[in-house]
Amino acid sequence: MSTSLVVLAVGTGVVVIVVAVAVVLVVLFVTLSMRGRQKRGAERRGETGYDVDEAAGRAERQGARDVAREQEDIDPDRQG
Repeated sequence: MSTSLVVLAVGTGVVVIVVAVAVVLVVLFVTLSMRGRQKRGAERRGETGYDVDEAAGRAERQGARDVAREQEDIDPDRQG
């Protein structure tokens, strides 16, 4: 085997290893970014649920105030 073939074989092996490492790193990066996106999405959904519950509570309290005001308008002598 000549020296040029040995150098070519070693060079090709290095290139294959570098490409394989690069592919593994890209797959790892994509996987981690997808996992992070899923976690952020879950956190947002949780915050949204909290906001919806809070808004529903405010609407309920506002509705109760409106009913109380209407009752006062109908019966001003009533104390409450």
